[in-house]
Amino acid sequence: PIWSILPLRIPKASERIDPPLVDVYVEGGIRDGRDCNRFEAEAIADEIVSILTDERFAKRTLGVVSLLGMEQAKYIDSMVRQRCSATELLHRKFECGDARTFQGSERDIMFLSLVVDQNNCKALSGNMFEQRFNVAASRARDRMYLFRSVTSSHLSDRDLRHRSEEHT
Repeated sequence: PIWSILPLRIPKASERIDPPLVDVYVEGGIRDGRDCNRFEAEAIADEIVSILTDERFAKRTLGVVSLLGMEQAKYIDSMVRQRCSATELLHRKFECGDARTFQGSERDIMFLSLVVDQNNCKALSGNMFEQRFNVAASRARDRMYLFRSVTSSHLSDRDLRHRSEEHT
């Protein structure tokens, strides 16, 4: 079957954030032995700080999904909590985790960290990965940020991450 991203809801004009999908290539990002990509984590934390100070996003909820396990999510969570007000993060329902963390819940703005780098990216394919990726990609109500340290040339055509990049 052909994999595609289909919107589950169409937001009202007042809710809409354009563009709904933001692709962020993080140059020099490297996946370490603990499955962390510190460059991606830093870029995500910077963007969250920016969103929290932007009035246009004042009531938007936020979440971060790491596609490669919990270590990246824990690292991003720690970095964001060091930089941002705990009260504000609570108000925004801020949470970091893997796809399972967000099973059954959504956020207005979601950040998706691919974690992998150009030297360290085995293909993600098959039913389990497809399900995990679908959960992660469908948790954003109004905007999804895709943070990646690879280009499509580093990914197999079968790889779900390659197909997500084609939508940006």
